[in-house]
Amino acid sequence: MRNDVCTLISIYTSGAKQERKETEVYCEKKSAGRTEYYAAYAVGLRPRFVLSVDPMDFEDASGPGGELPSIVVYGGKEYNIYRDYNTDESAIELTVG
Repeated sequence: MRNDVCTLISIYTSGAKQERKETEVYCEKKSAGRTEYYAAYAVGLRPRFVLSVDPMDFEDASGPGGELPSIVVYGGKEYNIYRDYNTDESAIELTVG
């Protein structure tokens, strides 16, 4: 059940400067799976956890040029989104670290 709140951030260029689009969405925190953790760790990434969000919320958080969110703020900390994975039509899982 999605009862936490996180902020999805898309970074896009507007003329000569970079802009940030921030969108608050409901999410659910999950543990990073063992296979996912070791695969990411092998290439130098350190996944912390997985956030499940609604796919429509994820699309709505895209920048004006269609740039998908690449950063998420959860629990007051900013994390990079390493991977997004559609599990079904009602959930997209974001591996963050």
